[in-house]
Amino acid sequence: MKRLFYNILLFLLPLILLIYFIPIERRQRFVQLKDDCSCQGIWIFDRLHNNDNPADVIFFGSSHTINGIMDESIEKQLNEPLVHVANLGYCRYGVNFYYVLMKEILRSKKPKMLFLEVREDENRYSHPVFPYIADADDVFLATPFFNRDLVRDYFDSFLYRLKLLKAQYFKKDSLIPFRTNDFGFMGSKDTSSKTFLEKVMLEHRKPKAQLTSFERYFYMTYPRIYLKNLAELCIKNKIRLSFLYIPEYGSQVKEPLEMITYRKYGDVLIPPNEIFEDPDNWFDESHLNHAGAGKLSAWVAGEIRKKMAEIQREQ
Repeated sequence: MKRLFYNILLFLLPLILLIYFIPIERRQRFVQLKDDCSCQGIWIFDRLHNNDNPADVIFFGSSHTINGIMDESIEKQLNEPLVHVANLGYCRYGVNFYYVLMKEILRSKKPKMLFLEVREDENRYSHPVFPYIADADDVFLATPFFNRDLVRDYFDSFLYRLKLLKAQYFKKDSLIPFRTNDFGFMGSKDTSSKTFLEKVMLEHRKPKAQLTSFERYFYMTYPRIYLKNLAELCIKNKIRLSFLYIPEYGSQVKEPLEMITYRKYGDVLIPPNEIFEDPDNWFDESHLNHAGAGKLSAWVAGEIRKKMAEIQREQ
């Protein structure tokens, strides 16, 4: 039985390697995410590769960023016609996603600033979309240390490539038109119930168990590795990295718990508490509405102007 298993493995290995080495059109990786995150993946790819406008100031993050950063408004407030702003937020969490997304950006754009969303604490796992958009070497050479999702990412990447090859050679979804709009903000004008938000705040006020220093080291090793990789990529390409704190409504955490880690690689921007404390600024407990996004974006635009002035002084 054991010998049979090894024979099957030896038979399948060349096939698996062949599947990973067959070239796949890069846009197909994002097109096949059409049912995820309101087609944000297709727009991100087309904004990077099929839109001639630069992406000078970019924002990475989760749906907090998608709903909270009005890139068009920020671009207008900068009063700099040659500065182009792009909200490249994507649903859910995982620093490894931002690392491979930056590599994708650098294929066609030369950003000057990156603002990376951070929350109360750093997510410790692989982003669910990482194995779908990452190159084969990024998947198979992913850091194995403290990586709970390593085997799952291998498996998901393999199945996804089979799906892509089928779509590529049978021309499925090949005619999806380019999404040529410049901006990625998607938000709601609705306001959450104050009664509901009050319950959320009371829940946040309950005492929470804290990680010991050893537990924090164990759980945060994986995201810290990718934060370091992303920061090194920014340094290599002369991109100024900053971190933007976007907590949930009612959060009692006034600055991210990984503050020391973030400060190794860039400034940490803590917006005014008034923006996050006002219940009229929230669509739900996790996402700002148009009013809240407008206030946050106006504040961020001011911070970008300061950074632009610093860069000019340094030149």
